[in-house]
Amino acid sequence: MKKTLLSASVVLAFVLGVFATTAFTTIERQNEAKKHPRIEHAIDQMRDAMEYMEHAPDNFGGHKAQAMADTKAAIKSLQAALGYRYEQDHK
Repeated sequence: MKKTLLSASVVLAFVLGVFATTAFTTIERQNEAKKHPRIEHAIDQMRDAMEYMEHAPDNFGGHKAQAMADTKAAIKSLQAALGYRYEQDHK
């Protein structure tokens, strides 16, 4: 019984920690995006393009999969750039 309670407590603490970190990261990103609206707009446009490509019946001459992979990578890079800028601004 004690072992089960301890395990449940550890899992709950982990989940709460992940949730708190995610919420904090989202707030940080939103604040940084306000400072760099063109980057945020680019991310939004790429997400829109991803959604379009995911549902498009065409494979764009065989380039769909690579275009989607490149777009995902670009989104990650821009998010990393915003994260870096946030860290530099808050040292």
